[in-house]
Amino acid sequence: MRKARDTLDLIKNRFPKRGDLLAVFGVVVFASYSWSLLGFFNKLSSFLLRFTLSEIGDIFAFMMAFTLLESLAVTAVLVLLAAALPSAWLRDGFAIKGFVIVLIATATSILFQRSLEDDYPSTLLLAAVTLIPLILTVALFAVLRSMPKVRSILASIQDRILIMLFIYLPMGLISLVVVMYRNLL
Repeated sequence: MRKARDTLDLIKNRFPKRGDLLAVFGVVVFASYSWSLLGFFNKLSSFLLRFTLSEIGDIFAFMMAFTLLESLAVTAVLVLLAAALPSAWLRDGFAIKGFVIVLIATATSILFQRSLEDDYPSTLLLAAVTLIPLILTVALFAVLRSMPKVRSILASIQDRILIMLFIYLPMGLISLVVVMYRNLL
């Protein structure tokens, strides 16, 4: 019994704290939902010409439900990385480091999508999209370690972003229920 408890404690200590996890989840949700809503409203005028309001509502529900699942998956990957890597790499300071990773990944994804348009990416572009964000992440981690003022600014921004979780999360949960209901009928 004692050995099982020690094993559970060891596993529990490998994962980030609950507050840090929620902070990173809030940033992931903010980035994902904001991007999805921007895409939806960008296409809304063409949807209005082709679909009924009920169909547009279904499209919106599917988008928001998928975005919720996507946000959970991204957060889960970050948590598993924090548990698998040495503590100093990601678990210690998970909230801020996760925020930086999500910020860089979001910016990289947006720039990559804009540069592709309808073309296949070249090997050079794929290498740049992979290596530059990794180098930038490591550099920002070093800046965060040496400059506590920057860390506090990022923490303040992260706290403000967390408020959007109260809007986006219910939207995603309601959309998930709608999608499940629509698929059962």
